Amino acid sequence: MTRTSIRITAVLMAVMALAAAAPAWAAADSPPPPTTAGPTTPAAERGSQPKAGTKDAPAPAGKPAEQGPDHPADPAAPAGADAAVAQDDDPDLDINYAQPDFMLSALPTTLRVPRNRLTFRLTHRFNQPLEDSGIGDLWGMDSGALIGFEFRFGLVPGGQVGFYRTSDSTIEFFSQYDVLKQGGGMPVGIAAFGSVEGTDNFTDKYSPAIGAVISREIGSRAAVYAHPFWINNSNPDPSELVDDNSTMIVGLGVRLRVFSNTYLVAETAPRVAGYSPGSAHVSFGIEQRAGGHIFQITFANSQGTTPANVARGGSSANNWYLGFNLARKFY
Repeated sequence: MTRTSIRITAVLMAVMALAAAAPAWAAADSPPPPTTAGPTTPAAERGSQPKAGTKDAPAPAGKPAEQGPDHPADPAAPAGADAAVAQDDDPDLDINYAQPDFMLSALPTTLRVPRNRLTFRLTHRFNQPLEDSGIGDLWGMDSGALIGFEFRFGLVPGGQVGFYRTSDSTIEFFSQYDVLKQGGGMPVGIAAFGSVEGTDNFTDKYSPAIGAVISREIGSRAAVYAHPFWINNSNPDPSELVDDNSTMIVGLGVRLRVFSNTYLVAETAPRVAGYSPGSAHVSFGIEQRAGGHIFQITFANSQGTTPANVARGGSSANNWYLGFNLARKFY
């Protein structure tokens, strides 16, 4: 094994040992036990209750009260109460243990953002390769980093839009919409993806991307992915000087739940056509879920976190970079 492989293995083993030693992290999510105790109605009061079927009888549990001339609407009921109840019943609000986050490392998943809800993500990729660093500079942590932040919003059921900016002044706007959802005889989930990114704060070198995200959840323990993407203007050189100015990739990814809230993540993005310098993007890591937070430590052969940068790959298969992702759901 190379020195880099030994270092990566040692860090992964240390992080997994810490995760296994923290019972609060590995505790399974379980709702609080239902309470059955409640106030009782005295016999005298029960005798004075209106009989069922009469116009003054209360509506049965779970059934809205009738409205009409003899049953006017309750003026104290808040406007939009029914809409609020419907929003709270949105299945997209439930925890998806197979897909706890909207991204693997730099490639998307098919996790849906609930309508009218917001998420935030912070990315960090240190500049110095692990091969050129060590404990003296904390494996590249003293070298500065390429930092990015993202906001993602659920616009409609199954549809999301987002904004992402990195510290090299690249801005990406993206959207994603569920075309098919796994279940009911459908073996996979499919989402349509589209984005456009531009350098110099979205004023130069625009790179649009379109594609699909295909996922297969395996119970609550794993999910596998395929990402057929086409990225235009992936070549940073002027288009009139190059033969290939776009890249076709077929990304592959997996997320494996090894403990209740601990996951292993891996992805790669082989180029199947077009501009393909260096080596294909590869990333793997370990992540921990804590409520609405996801923290991921990642190792990658490139610092790319946008579709165009992922398409450009890494400069050398021997260069690996330490990084992390931090995500937060505001629901």
